[in-house]
Amino acid sequence: MEELTEFGQELRENTVYVNPEKSTMDDCTSIRFTGKNSILVIEDGVNIRDSEIVLEGDNAIVYLSRNKHVYRLNVHAYSNTCIYIGRDNYFNGRATLITSERQNIIIGDDGLFSFGIYVRTADPHLLYSCETKERINESRSVLMGDHVWIGQGALLLKGTSIGSGSVIGGGAVVSGKAIPSNTVAAGNPAKVIKKGVFFSKECVHNYGKKKSEKYKRMDSDQWIYESEEVKYNLKSVDSHLCKQKTSQDRLMVIEQELVNNPEKNRFYIGEKQSSRKFRFRFWK
Repeated sequence: MEELTEFGQELRENTVYVNPEKSTMDDCTSIRFTGKNSILVIEDGVNIRDSEIVLEGDNAIVYLSRNKHVYRLNVHAYSNTCIYIGRDNYFNGRATLITSERQNIIIGDDGLFSFGIYVRTADPHLLYSCETKERINESRSVLMGDHVWIGQGALLLKGTSIGSGSVIGGGAVVSGKAIPSNTVAAGNPAKVIKKGVFFSKECVHNYGKKKSEKYKRMDSDQWIYESEEVKYNLKSVDSHLCKQKTSQDRLMVIEQELVNNPEKNRFYIGEKQSSRKFRFRFWK
C-alpha cells in the first residue's frame, strides 16, 4: 500500500498528477493506493477537505477537476474503474462514490450535491435466478450530466443516468433508470414528477420579501438543455472507458472526451432515451 501524505510526494507503483503550489489537502484527508498502476489527477485549483480517497487494486483512475468550492469526498475506486468529477461541483457534505467491477462514475460540471449522498456501480454481492442459475445483478456505470442537483440522502445505484439540468429529490433511490434532462425525479423507486424545469444555484435561506419578489422570474436559457448532434455523450464516453485496459488509456479518453468537450448539450438525455435502459457488457 502507498499513502500520499502531501502533494509533490512521489510514489513507486502509482502516479499522482498535481501541482503542489496550486492545489491543497488538509490533515484530515487520507489518500491511499492499495495496488499498482493507478492514477490520481488533481487539476490546479483543487482544495480537498475531510476526505478519504482510496484507489483499491490496480489500474484505477480518479480525476478531480478544478473547483471554486471545496471537495468533500469518500471515494473507493476499485480495479479497472474510473471516477471523473467535472468542474465547480458543490459538495455540501461528504459524498460517497464507489466504483466496482470495471464500471465508472462520471459527473459533469457545476452540480449541487447535498448531504448523505451515495453513488455506487455494484450491489456488490452476487444475486442469481433460482430458475436459470444465471446472475441477475450485473454491475453498471452511473453517469451524471452538467448542472445536476442531487438532494439530501439520495442513493444513485448501478445503471443510473441523469441528464444535464435535472434534479433528484431528497431521499430518492434511482436504480437502472435514465432521467431526462430538465426534469425532477423523486421517490423510492424514483419517478419523474415534473418536466420542463431548470434550477438556479442561488440559496433562499436568508431571502427577505424583496429578494423573493426579485427571483419570481428568471429570464435565462443558460440551464435549458436541448437535443443536438454531439461528438461525445455520457453513453459513448462510458463505452470508451469500459473498453480501455490501462489507467493511462482511460486518462486519454477522459482528456479527449470530457475535459476537452465544451459543448453545452453534450450530456443531454431525452425522453426517448430515458425509456431504454443503458446496459453495457464490454467485458464479454
